[in-house]
Amino acid sequence: MGEGTGNDALLMPYISSCSIACGGHYGTKLSMAKTMTLAKEQGVNVGPHPSYPDLLNFGRKSIHLSMLTLQDALRKQLDSFFSICTDARHIKPHGALYNDLFFDREKAEAVVAVFSEYAKGIRIYCSPNSQLAFVAEQNGFLIGLEAFADRAYNSNGTLVTRAEKNAILTNKQRIAQQVIQLVKAGTVTATSGEKIPIKAQTICLHGDGINVVENTVFLLNSLKQNAIRVKGL
Repeated sequence: MGEGTGNDALLMPYISSCSIACGGHYGTKLSMAKTMTLAKEQGVNVGPHPSYPDLLNFGRKSIHLSMLTLQDALRKQLDSFFSICTDARHIKPHGALYNDLFFDREKAEAVVAVFSEYAKGIRIYCSPNSQLAFVAEQNGFLIGLEAFADRAYNSNGTLVTRAEKNAILTNKQRIAQQVIQLVKAGTVTATSGEKIPIKAQTICLHGDGINVVENTVFLLNSLKQNAIRVKGL
């Protein structure tokens, strides 16, 4: 959220938490404050969404930085966010940084070290079996294991890169099918056709997705029809 899509107010009634861009890939204090106000009005939990410092590519391109440079960039974003927010409930890395933290132990340790400076008890949203999940738990963080409603999966549990044409799910029936399978079977069907186990406690939809509002409403109705309760909604 807070990424300039124009969807924030439309989506807030249908979600329980949102991750707010805090300047790395998008966002200013003004945009953060506006999104926080919308979230508060709807009782939606908020958290910062720090990324690689890469406005040009919206934080969705993996870039090489020294660990110190990356940490400084994250501090700048979190300083900005926490200067106007005192009730954050989670932190979630954005885009390419999130994906890189699946395998990169050194980077996960550097990122978690920065997060520890701001909110030791806060929950970190992360992929199951990722280095970020392991390091966060080792450092005393609660974690929120996350799966994606609108992204395709590789057979190793990682997300299909956005460079691939089948990486993003836009069909509302397909999105609902993936989430229902995740909840009921604890699996997701990878692009290979293999059903892989995914342990998830929270489901992500991207606020800039095609027809995201329509897809979200359809998803919630589909979950209700399948007797699946959505926490907080």
